[in-house]
Amino acid sequence: MSDKKILLLRTCKKDFAKLVNKELTERYLEVKKYWETRVLEKNWDYKTFDEVHIKNWYSSDSPEIIFEFKKNAWVYEFEWKQCFKIELWYILEVKNIS
Repeated sequence: MSDKKILLLRTCKKDFAKLVNKELTERYLEVKKYWETRVLEKNWDYKTFDEVHIKNWYSSDSPEIIFEFKKNAWVYEFEWKQCFKIELWYILEVKNIS
């Protein structure tokens, strides 16, 4: 069993293609209770992850890209919303791409 800390995210086909082609190097998560529990510790420090897994939708055989996690999330304004910014590092693996 792996002890890796993994952040799992979902995205649309268009953004998934940009991630695979290295046109996007970050993801923005709107500051809401759901994301606070996923990216913040109870003492409000930012969680760190070993990997970020991004799937194109929800099925078990959906395309998936695995990134090395670069930096902790922080609050950032994106498209006039407060967001957590997740910076992605190297692509470790791409799965289920035909």
